[in-house]
Amino acid sequence: MLNQRKNKRFSYKPRFQDSESDSHREASRDDLETKWTKIRGNTKRKGNVLTSLPALIIMLVSLFVLMYILEGYIK
Repeated sequence: MLNQRKNKRFSYKPRFQDSESDSHREASRDDLETKWTKIRGNTKRKGNVLTSLPALIIMLVSLFVLMYILEGYIK
């Protein structure tokens, strides 16, 4: 009743796995990592100054101050 569930372990080996393919897999993995870093480096965008969090907070505060000032002119 209070037995804990044991983790199941499987010794899975792919059907078409060869010892030669291990070295090929390492080479293809290294190649994939270099391609990924190359692509990621090209598409990395710098953040826009107007959409940064401090800039948005300053704009929000200035908007409230402007609304408060304009409210005084209406009355």
